[in-house]
Amino acid sequence: MEFLIPEEIKKICTSLQSAGFEACLVGGCLRDLLLQKEPHDWDITTSALPKQAEAVLSKEFYCRETGIQHGTITVFADNISTEVTTYRIDGNYSDHRRPDTVLFTRNLTEDLKRRDFTINAMAWDGTLTDPFGGQKDLSSKIIRCVGNPDDRFQEDGLRILRALRFASTLDFFIEPKTAQSIHQNRWLLKSIAMERICSELLRLLCGKGASRILDEYQDVFFVFLPELLPETKCPQNNPYHIYDVWHHTLKALENVPPAPDRRLATLLHDIGKPSCHTTDKNGIDHFHGHGKAGVDLSEAILRRLRCPKKFSDLIVSAVHYHDILYTDDEHLIRRRLQKLGEPLFFLILDLKRGDTAGQNPLYFTRLEELNRVETHAQKIIAEGNCFSLKQLAVNGNDLLKAGVSPGPQIGKILRFLLEAVINGQCANTKSELIQYYYQTNFSGNDAL
Repeated sequence: MEFLIPEEIKKICTSLQSAGFEACLVGGCLRDLLLQKEPHDWDITTSALPKQAEAVLSKEFYCRETGIQHGTITVFADNISTEVTTYRIDGNYSDHRRPDTVLFTRNLTEDLKRRDFTINAMAWDGTLTDPFGGQKDLSSKIIRCVGNPDDRFQEDGLRILRALRFASTLDFFIEPKTAQSIHQNRWLLKSIAMERICSELLRLLCGKGASRILDEYQDVFFVFLPELLPETKCPQNNPYHIYDVWHHTLKALENVPPAPDRRLATLLHDIGKPSCHTTDKNGIDHFHGHGKAGVDLSEAILRRLRCPKKFSDLIVSAVHYHDILYTDDEHLIRRRLQKLGEPLFFLILDLKRGDTAGQNPLYFTRLEELNRVETHAQKIIAEGNCFSLKQLAVNGNDLLKAGVSPGPQIGKILRFLLEAVINGQCANTKSELIQYYYQTNFSGNDAL
């Protein structure tokens, strides 16, 4: 078994081994290597005590004591940071996050025993140490807790969401005892910091198996996203839909790019539908104003998850405007680019494609038009066509020089001229824009 391991990582291990200590690759990096993926970070476990490891490695590398009470130092080697942690046995977890006490040990198996899942409880020092069958579970695409699942989740409630995240990103299945424990212990998530939950959720949503995991473990997600529960009880009896709101959302999620903003906006896009649900005399369901109704609900969720404001604002705007009209008309595309801005325009475009893919297949022809909209929008941007004030060939100073009196009407005039350019009524040149302004006798009271 051969792995492609950076020379710096090999050197850290060999330095410890040459000093008489054991040193192994462990955890996620080894899991990724076994899956033939490039690790995002590297973790080394060693029999050396923290001060011993620091004494050995500081001769060649810069070391920082980042968690020495738990046996961890961080080693920096040629722009690669690596956590080096002493073999340890964890005490009780009274806060369901960190062990109250840590006992260092020289037994590798005892260290691996404290880890969350079998696929993360293997070690490599040239040979594989795998006391809990992690390699077999990797081959079988199974997520399984090390030892008693209840114990593992009681130690750290976030492991519940980590299990679901691994199942989603790796497209694995969770073995029955672990799955049962997840359902039984889901309420532990109430004691977990929302920042930690948000981080796991966003990674989970970007996984290939996200929709499947969301559906199979609804009860888990509704612990911290209770606003989504009404979607499961909300039918959509109309020609455009063949699923209830929840399953439509999951289908849409499968058909948007695996980026956090795309996936989270899609998860929340129809959250306002249950409160707007009406049925007409013909038995047809309607959801008028559900985009606007979803704004408050989405804002509450994003605040709870402690999402950054800029990211939250983008998601909320996508929820609000996701039903806005997109057609293959150049002037309308320019107006949409003007109103929404490029990031939101393309986010909504991706969301609308996913939304359409989650509807009645009879209406999949809409996807062709949405693809044409994207082509035209990209062409407009590439050619530098005007759709925003900053692209307009005149500014406030130009208007003042042309004899326009100063005041709030300056902004109104600029928006008026931008609208004229977007509508093809005037070319985007300084002379023609000023001439158009005087020819139309725009007063400034006709604000858009």
